[in-house]
Amino acid sequence: MTITAYDECLQSGHIPQDAANPRLQHLCGRCGRLREPDEMQRDVDQERRWTADAATFAQYVADADRAAAALSAFRERRMGDGPWRDVSQRSWRTEALEEVADLSAYLLAAMTALAQQNRDDEDADRDRMLLFMALSASVTAFDALRAVEQEEL
Repeated sequence: MTITAYDECLQSGHIPQDAANPRLQHLCGRCGRLREPDEMQRDVDQERRWTADAATFAQYVADADRAAAALSAFRERRMGDGPWRDVSQRSWRTEALEEVADLSAYLLAAMTALAQQNRDDEDADRDRMLLFMALSASVTAFDALRAVEQEEL
């Protein structure tokens, strides 16, 4: 049997109460525990299919199926197959916008580090091209996500 936060509140001697802050209504106002499970189940197979479908639109990808499978495998190693957590506290699109901004920053840092090496060889040229391609993809992702966000306003 799974012990819920509600059960924990009862075991600690109180009934879960409303929080004073309306942004925190998902938490018990007395102890701060989640009042209800705050998660969303994932369908990893569907996530893989969506990734594979999206890969067919990716520019400059030589083998879309292989790239999609590699991305899915990497994501699953990092995330596992458990549910999304803290869903009531998140705007998934805003989270994605922030991650794309972080991606562009990391790519720019990598490009700067490569430029500071003053290398003029085929490997450096290839690395510059690949980093630039990734940065280009981050611009595309940012623009698409921003357009989706504007629809919600």
